[in-house]
Amino acid sequence: MKRSRKPTEHVLIKANSSSDSDRVEFAIIYATASWKALIKSRLEAIGKFKADENFSCHSFWDASLSYYKTADHGALMKEILSSHEDWAYVTLSPEEERTFQHPENQQEAHQLLITANGIAHFKAYAKHTFEVYWTEEFNLNKLMARPRIQKK
Repeated sequence: MKRSRKPTEHVLIKANSSSDSDRVEFAIIYATASWKALIKSRLEAIGKFKADENFSCHSFWDASLSYYKTADHGALMKEILSSHEDWAYVTLSPEEERTFQHPENQQEAHQLLITANGIAHFKAYAKHTFEVYWTEEFNLNKLMARPRIQKK
């Protein structure tokens, strides 16, 4: 997996879990053209709530990502993301993706929570243990607008 200077259909984002034994380090968001069109319509709909100061967020069922862990204990994340970044576009082959380890627990009830300002994060729950898996917050407007450039 390599960082990309231009938008791709794969977004690497930091992730975590409430489990001590079934940890995750990152997720891959599958940012396909159809997903981006759906997100654009959701952002337009949510924009109507900006004036309501009591509005928290909209929650959508959305399983357009997978959670992973690696055997390198975070070395891959440090290679791709700088210390102040939470996400980046990446190039990723299906073969490479199969080398990543999924959490042991099966996730269900995948949610995408989006605030009126377009700040979002994904959340999922383990099917039998009810442990929580989540991504870092990210700005959907920035993700949709322009590529992220790696700073060294």
